[in-house]
Amino acid sequence: MSSRIIWYFIKFFAEESHADQFMEGKLYLNTLGYFMKMESENGDGRMDSTEAVAVWWQPDDIVIKLNVPGVGGVDISKKDLAGPVSMAFDQHKYLHLFCLYAVYTTGYKCTNGQFECSPKDIEELGRQLTIDERCFKFGRFAVVVPAVPFLNQLVDALKHQGYVAKAKLVSYYDDTVFHGTIPTEEIPFRKQKRFSYQREFRVCVNTRIQQDSAISINIGDISRISAKVEAAQLPSLFKLKIESVPPV
Repeated sequence: MSSRIIWYFIKFFAEESHADQFMEGKLYLNTLGYFMKMESENGDGRMDSTEAVAVWWQPDDIVIKLNVPGVGGVDISKKDLAGPVSMAFDQHKYLHLFCLYAVYTTGYKCTNGQFECSPKDIEELGRQLTIDERCFKFGRFAVVVPAVPFLNQLVDALKHQGYVAKAKLVSYYDDTVFHGTIPTEEIPFRKQKRFSYQREFRVCVNTRIQQDSAISINIGDISRISAKVEAAQLPSLFKLKIESVPPV
């Protein structure tokens, strides 16, 4: 697969004052444990009870053997399981996350702001740039910021303030098929496919302290490189304009 190119990040906010604070460079990071709360039917998609899963085993492919001293051994197989078996490490719930929607494309060359693609590829490119309306539940206000300048400023600030951090796109797995162990360093960046519409980019900060409270990090003002809009305006901002190239 061709490498992904991230063009912009979008951060959604329910309160306009919070959007303004973000543009001032004030980042608010909840713990990963905060997002591990149980999901509700009317939730906005932020909560995920399967966050930070380290092991995901399909019931068809495992037999669990328990041996209790004084009681004996017990085998737990498919007939005893209602669904997949998962395990997680306690240490990951103390990591702090800053989550963004990533506008990215895969497999297309872009020169001077123009994509080069055949007519048959236009539909796929448009799909990649389309923001799922479910994301608008995250908040009425959205701040759009170009990826590279934002990341440069973020990295400099984190280094200067002595934070240990890792940032990357989240990968989504099919929980009905996947069976195995997720590499330890990848655990904060893996989620189940039902969340793939969020196209999430995560900044994961390890404070080396087991605390449940959120932290704030100031990366410096980004208002000069960002724009605040109504979330409902986003589809019109990321819309393809098709121009035909005259034959040579």
